[in-house]
Amino acid sequence: MKTLLRAAAVLTVLGVLALVACSQKGFNTNLTIEPKPTPGVDWSKYKTWSFGRQGEYVLTHNDVLDSPNFRKAVGDHTVAEMNNLGYEHVNSNPDMLIMFHVIIEQRFDEVKNNPAYEGFDMQWAHSSEDDTWQEGSLILFAIDAKTGQQIWMSTAKAELDKRSNFETKKRRFNQVVTEMLSDFPKHTM
Repeated sequence: MKTLLRAAAVLTVLGVLALVACSQKGFNTNLTIEPKPTPGVDWSKYKTWSFGRQGEYVLTHNDVLDSPNFRKAVGDHTVAEMNNLGYEHVNSNPDMLIMFHVIIEQRFDEVKNNPAYEGFDMQWAHSSEDDTWQEGSLILFAIDAKTGQQIWMSTAKAELDKRSNFETKKRRFNQVVTEMLSDFPKHTM
C-alpha cells in the first residue's frame, strides 16, 4: 500500500511539473519565423548591399528597441551575418538594400477579457498581468537597389519579454535576425 501511495505521489508531482512547464511560454517556443522568398530572382547579380533608408527609423515607442545603441548592435550583427553569407557591405552604390521594419502590438487574452463573462465569479476568468502582453513583429526584406523591387522577405513574431534586460533583448533580437537570414540565398562566386 505504501508503494502504491508513493507511486501516486510521484505521478502527481510529475503531472504538476508537466503542466507548469507547458504553461510557461519561453522565447523559443513563442517565436515564429516565416521566410517569403520572391520567385525567379537571379541572385548571381547581387554581390554588395547596404541598409536602406539609413537614419530613418519608425519609432516603436519601446525604449530598448528605439535606442541608438540597440540599433547599432543589430546593424553590426546584420553586417556580420551578411558577410558570412558572402555579401559585401558597402556605403555607396550597392546591388541591394536590406531593410528592417518593427511593429509592436498590445495583445490580450481574448477569452478572459470577453464581456460575456463579466459579473460571474469564475476563478479561471480573473485577469492578471499575464493576460496582456506586447507582441513584436520583425519584417526583414531585401530590395534591388537599381529597380526598387523586393527580392526577398522574412517575418518573425514573438512575445516581448517584460522582464529581460537590455543585453538579453539584444541577444534575442540578433538570434532572430540570424534565424531569418538562414533562409537568405548565399552568394556564390
